[in-house]
Amino acid sequence: MTKKEQTVNPLWGGRFKSGANDLAQSFSASIDVDKRLFESDIRGSVAYAEILKNAKLITPSELSKIKKGLNKILNEIKQDRFTWDPSLEDVHMNIESRLVKISGAAAKKIHTGRSRNDQVATDLRLFLMEKIDDISALLTVLQKSIVAKSENYTESLMPGLTHLQIAQPVTFGHHLMAWYEMLSRDYTRLKDAKERMSVMPLGSAALSGTRFNIDRQLLAKKLGFKEISRNSMDAVSDRDFVLELASCLSIVGIHLSRICEEIIIWSSSQYDYINLSDEVCTGSSIMPQKKNPDMAELIRGGSARTIANLTGLLSMMKNLPLTYNRDLQDDKEYIFNSVDFSKDSLALLTIIIDGMEPNLKKMEQDCYIGQITATDLADYLVEKNMPFRQAHEVVGNIVAHAEERKLQIFELELIELKKFSKLIDEDVNNYLDPKKTILSRKQIGGTAPSQVQKEIRLARKSLAKRKL
Repeated sequence: MTKKEQTVNPLWGGRFKSGANDLAQSFSASIDVDKRLFESDIRGSVAYAEILKNAKLITPSELSKIKKGLNKILNEIKQDRFTWDPSLEDVHMNIESRLVKISGAAAKKIHTGRSRNDQVATDLRLFLMEKIDDISALLTVLQKSIVAKSENYTESLMPGLTHLQIAQPVTFGHHLMAWYEMLSRDYTRLKDAKERMSVMPLGSAALSGTRFNIDRQLLAKKLGFKEISRNSMDAVSDRDFVLELASCLSIVGIHLSRICEEIIIWSSSQYDYINLSDEVCTGSSIMPQKKNPDMAELIRGGSARTIANLTGLLSMMKNLPLTYNRDLQDDKEYIFNSVDFSKDSLALLTIIIDGMEPNLKKMEQDCYIGQITATDLADYLVEKNMPFRQAHEVVGNIVAHAEERKLQIFELELIELKKFSKLIDEDVNNYLDPKKTILSRKQIGGTAPSQVQKEIRLARKSLAKRKL
């Protein structure tokens, strides 16, 4: 490639005789990704300028010019009237360059005691803290939808599965509340991540701190951070707060994927447990009868990106020496992608669940196959003072006998059951009927309708306390 002389960047080009060539300039530019930080960047610059004024590093008049200029830039960007220049590399230099044109010499003081290193670390924390709030709100809406759906089906039978095989009877409401619990842990993880993220790097400058009298405590208060960083080198070079959020979002993605997997299975003609709304399904270009759960499949598939993004971030960080390295520029594309996917998929899954209608008849029918109350029969024998391992073997023999006759264990006559154990009597029927067995699972966390209703009430109280 023929070298072409380029204009030296006016914000850092003092020691350079020429600028980067076209490929290097294009390769290093991050503006297409990091321009999303514009609001955080401007907010940080306004607060920083106020601190510079307090430190007598700029005059009140200069502060006024800077704030007016930044406000003008904010409006230009929001109104899509701002011209982004890739040659200025990133969001920070684009904004500062425009500020110089608007506010003149005063704007050239805005970077006093500040580096892009501590600037971007601050901007990114501000941006992601806001996104955590957005995602937490969407999680809450989804959980409310699940609770509302669960409340209608606390007594509705369905088979609980292990290995995708019929295991024990549960209620549909109980199953849905399992989804609620998964998402509750996601919510608390995000909350904890935000707590650790709320540390302000600004004032760390490039890596060694600043010699100027910057009131970092007041600056942190202005920007809404709970505390300030205690080591300038660590503050500008680590992205563990990005890693932690990426990890949280990958777990959210896994949970959404698992939920969608069940929705996909349940909506199949083989299971026929639920019917999905037309608005979240698509058809086939060749098979007229098809109604495909495409949105659930896309969430399931897309969740892989959250894992890939986490892996990319971990790989990027693992060999970086202190302090700042340009590799860190790539952290934004990874985490922004995870944030966007999480927001869209949470909103979409809420729509899916709101429109989901269960086929209660089919669910209940499947509770009368697969020897579903075998464990309850073993429990019955234990209550008759038979050791559990012995009871397990006895019931295993009964199951084998029933299957040879192509019957369910509840279809066997009492006289047949007594051949396997004299402890079995007429009261055994209460242990073989799925509708009756679920009533006994009333310990905390169990599937008994009364217990599920309690959990729903607790869930509603918990959700009501959240600040959206």
